[in-house]
Amino acid sequence: MTIGSVRCSNRTVEVTVRNTGSRTEDYAIEKNDDTGAVPGRIGPGATRTTSVSLREDRRTRVQVTWRNEPVRSRTLTANCRRAASPAPNDSPDDELPRTGSDSTLLWARAATGAGAMITGVIIFWYGGIWPRRREQIFARKNTD
Repeated sequence: MTIGSVRCSNRTVEVTVRNTGSRTEDYAIEKNDDTGAVPGRIGPGATRTTSVSLREDRRTRVQVTWRNEPVRSRTLTANCRRAASPAPNDSPDDELPRTGSDSTLLWARAATGAGAMITGVIIFWYGGIWPRRREQIFARKNTD
């Protein structure tokens, strides 16, 4: 089973499914771009190639499933408008975006701490003045 590269003429990917078993099998080609799955049935020892279209400038995960289990998947991006040459712009699944701490994180934490402290002081101050009553709740003891 292979998932090819993006062809920029019409933003398609060739997905080749090969049945090496002795029975006719059902499979599906799914994408994560809110489009329907492409179902298919393949005979024993047969090979079927299906063209799947991608959306422009959007990462799309193309996945082949068999019995509701993913068999092979690949994440592709069709950058056909911006590309100077029709070379594919593949994004490997094992690359994650950089999410380390930077200098703005320290300032954000300091601002959050200062805001929490100011809020606490205001609540403490207001709690001290809020139940003002002019009359005495408890009578004073006279020591005459």
